[in-house]
Amino acid sequence: MLDLVARVLLAGVFLAAVVGKVRTRQGFAEFRDSIAALVPWLPARAVAVAVLCGEAVAVVLLAVPGTALGYAVAVALLVAFCGAIAGSVYGRKAVRCKCFGAAGDVLGPRHLVRNGVLIGVGLVGAFVTPPASWEEPLTLLTIAVVLLAVVVAVHVLFTYGLVARVRELQERSVPVRETNLPQPGKVIPSFSVLDTAGSLFTSNDLEGPVQVGFFSVGCGPCRSLTDALLADPPAARFVSVVDGDVTDPEATARLVEKVSALGRVVVVGTDDPVLSAFDVMAFPTLIYTHGGVVTASGIKLSDFVEVPAPVA
Repeated sequence: MLDLVARVLLAGVFLAAVVGKVRTRQGFAEFRDSIAALVPWLPARAVAVAVLCGEAVAVVLLAVPGTALGYAVAVALLVAFCGAIAGSVYGRKAVRCKCFGAAGDVLGPRHLVRNGVLIGVGLVGAFVTPPASWEEPLTLLTIAVVLLAVVVAVHVLFTYGLVARVRELQERSVPVRETNLPQPGKVIPSFSVLDTAGSLFTSNDLEGPVQVGFFSVGCGPCRSLTDALLADPPAARFVSVVDGDVTDPEATARLVEKVSALGRVVVVGTDDPVLSAFDVMAFPTLIYTHGGVVTASGIKLSDFVEVPAPVA
C-alpha cells in the first residue's frame, strides 16, 4: 500500500511538472531562464531539456511495478533541485520557482522542505517496494504499456524541440525593419506616461543618454532581445515600454517583472501616444537617445555593433 501511495504521489508531482513546462512555449522559456539564473555557468537550454526528460522518465519508471528504479531517478532529481535551491537561498538570488511552468514564488526554505518531504517519500517507497512477479500477465502488460509510453514521450519531446527550433529560425530570418525604425536625428516630442512605480515618465527624463526598449507580450523576438539585455545590462539609464495584453494580465506581469531588472518600466496600450512620440511601429524596438534626440535604433543588439553604447 505504501509503495502504491508513494508511486502515485511522486508520479503525479513529476507529471504536473512536465505538463506545466511543455503546455506553453512561455512556460518552458521561463523555466530555462530560471535555470540560467540559478546555474549561469551551465548551458540553460540543455539543462532544461535534460531536467524535462528526467522528469518524464521518472513518471514512466514509477509506473513499472516491482522496481525501485523510478524512485532512484525521482530522488536524484529532487536532490539536484535541493542543491540549486540551497545555492539560490545562500546566494540571496531572487529566483522564482518555475518547476511547474510559468507561475511560482521566489525560491526559499519552504521549497527545500517540499522537496525534502518528496525525497523522504521516495526513500520509503524504494524500501517497501515488493518484488515483481514476472510470470503474471498483468506485470508484463504494464511493462509493455510503459515502454510504449517512453517511446511516445521521447517522440513528443523531440517534436517539441523541433517546433521550437523552426520557430527560432523563422524569427531570425525576419528581415531588418529599417524603414519602420525611428531614424537618428529625430527629436522626440513632448509626452507623458505613468511608470509602474506611479511616477511620470516624460520627455524631460530623456536628458543625457537614455536607452528605451519597446516590448510586447507574446513577442518571440522581444524575448530574445530582453534575454540579451539581461545577459549584458546597459550602462546607461534604461526604460522599458511594455505593450500589455489586457486579455492576459499574468503574461503582462511576467514580462514587466522580467524587464524591471533593466530599469524603469512603463505599461501602455497598443495606441498609446508614447509609441507615436518615438515613432515605434513594431516590436521589439530598441532606441538610443541623448538629450531627447534619437542617436540609433534597432531590433537586436547586433544592430548596434558599430554604435557606441550610451554611458550614464
